Amino acid sequence: MTNEWTRPPAPLSERAELASADWIQQLRVFADAYKLDSDEVPSFRVSARFDDPPPHLGLGTSCGYTVNICRNGISVSDRFDESADWYRHSDYNAAIPFATRVIGHSVEDDERIFHEYSTLFAEKYHEFHDANPRTPSVLRFMSDLQNHMARRTVNNPDVAHRIEKLGLSSNANDLDTKGYTILEGAFTREYADALRAATKENHDSAPPNTGFRATMLLKRGRLWEEAVIHPWVLALMEYLLGRGCLLYQSDTIVKGPELDTHPGLHADYGASRITEPFPEYCLEATCIWAIDEFSLENGPTVVIPESFNRRKHVPAGTTREGAKPLVMPQGSIAMWHGGLWHGAMPRSAPGERHSLHNAYVRHFMRPLEFYYDIDQRIVDRNPPAFSTLCGLDDALGKSGNHGADFERLNYARIAGFGSIDQPYK
Repeated sequence: MTNEWTRPPAPLSERAELASADWIQQLRVFADAYKLDSDEVPSFRVSARFDDPPPHLGLGTSCGYTVNICRNGISVSDRFDESADWYRHSDYNAAIPFATRVIGHSVEDDERIFHEYSTLFAEKYHEFHDANPRTPSVLRFMSDLQNHMARRTVNNPDVAHRIEKLGLSSNANDLDTKGYTILEGAFTREYADALRAATKENHDSAPPNTGFRATMLLKRGRLWEEAVIHPWVLALMEYLLGRGCLLYQSDTIVKGPELDTHPGLHADYGASRITEPFPEYCLEATCIWAIDEFSLENGPTVVIPESFNRRKHVPAGTTREGAKPLVMPQGSIAMWHGGLWHGAMPRSAPGERHSLHNAYVRHFMRPLEFYYDIDQRIVDRNPPAFSTLCGLDDALGKSGNHGADFERLNYARIAGFGSIDQPYK
């Protein structure tokens, strides 16, 4: 049997937590094997300090590393050095999105996502650069090192620690009690403009009478890849669904005047035919990005708070009367439990409202969208979290003529799929 699904960009066995002993070892292996392509290599030190690492790593209140580049070779230390030529100081959890950026796809893409993360973590992430010159050889090494480690760096497996340090505790509590939450200031106006333009392009190029949706977005461009691994969203989705969760569906909606996209109310469990009573734990969850403002006139999502606790589908004939509208400014992301009763109001304003909908499920659920065969280049330009969402890291659906894929079965155990608190390895 030939494996026809896409492979993760780096061996599963080489993945590690940022600044852990295994991570430092991976960095050393890369540095030892790297050949600088110039004899005129100036001494140059790169260092990073990460505050408040997860307690299970046993690294104290701060940790980090230093890479020393010189004519005689490259050495790596597991200590940070504030006097380094290039120095980064940040909260541990804020550093992970930067550490997992695979760069070099395009200058525009690199600048956009760095700007998004810098805005999102403005008070938690800082870089300092000395005036020391950098030769092309050193710059190339730094770029290659960034990409090598980005493809091997996993998220902090202590989801509760991530949520606390990212300032999402109240949002997690909202999801537990009300079944929904709103993340304001989750993306910039510039990113919203880019999403709107890409949304319009997808919808305008669709055949006539296709409908108001565009789906399978992970195969449609880098913007959608970035959105699906948004650090805040992914932390809260793993809180609801456990680590190893999958992308269920990614789609955009363009809502014009009087368009009633969701008459009545429903629970998102319906598409998967989940029977009553629903499990006490969450199986699927959805987030909606306000590319444009969600005002009453623009036709916002409406919800019945706490209705997920009823653990059943919406009875036939239930109307939207009394539902709470999720009014939120552009740049916000609303999230809800898949068992929450919700719908949307028609748009009464002129023009169009654009929104992005990303839904996620537990790792053992069947998604609506299939990404086992996604282009290898797309996976290669993303961190491990992306291939996990595509279903490439687990063994489900990948058995051959001689049994299950035990490498992936073991990885799911090591990575704690389904858990929110099991240490990695």
